[in-house]
Amino acid sequence: MENTTKKYIKIGEAAAIIGVPASTLRFWEKNFPQIKPMKNKKGDRFYTEKDLDVLKEIHYLSHNKGQRLSQVSKTVKRNTDGMSPQAKLVQELRDFREKLIKLKEQLE
Repeated sequence: MENTTKKYIKIGEAAAIIGVPASTLRFWEKNFPQIKPMKNKKGDRFYTEKDLDVLKEIHYLSHNKGQRLSQVSKTVKRNTDGMSPQAKLVQELRDFREKLIKLKEQLE
């Protein structure tokens, strides 16, 4: 991630980092359950570093390797499912904690 001081980045910034339009990120979000941006009340998306990693992998496989999205989906799913249940739980708890911190900051 280019800007390491932020924990969350908006969709426009994420799109610029990946090198695709924001509409592509929204499309990928619908087709890849691994991408779970946080949304505020207005519906603005906020991506984590984990989301960006998945987006970068999707972009690399589809644009650089020329894979169809159906194949990319299988590859990305395999990589995510390769984690142990404990590691997944720890990651989900960390993500949830980050979301709570962000919500607290928005309320202050």
